[in-house]
Amino acid sequence: MSEERDTSAIFAILDDDYARAILEATRRERLSAKALSDECDMSVATVSRRVDTLLEHDLLTEHTHVDPDGHHYSEYEAQLDHVDVQLLESGFDVRVELRKDAADRFTRIWDEMRNE
Repeated sequence: MSEERDTSAIFAILDDDYARAILEATRRERLSAKALSDECDMSVATVSRRVDTLLEHDLLTEHTHVDPDGHHYSEYEAQLDHVDVQLLESGFDVRVELRKDAADRFTRIWDEMRNE
């Protein structure tokens, strides 16, 4: 998936040490806010603010789990694959590539094989 995004927002997110740390940590595995707080050495409040921003820009996904006792919690997973930045005469062209899930990848591969 490639979409044009708000250039200044993407630059601001990627310029933020905390947001980058969350993206890096959740690229390896799904983590809760508490686990991110421990892993990235930041307060849960800081994690929460950054996670909200990353979710708003589709750079993270949220997975909600319900414990047998009825309590629920969320884990987060990075969706950012890469960012391409091109300098044009009229400004910057920023394209954000998000990770595709396994089913999407399989479908794309299957379609490509059938169309050879």
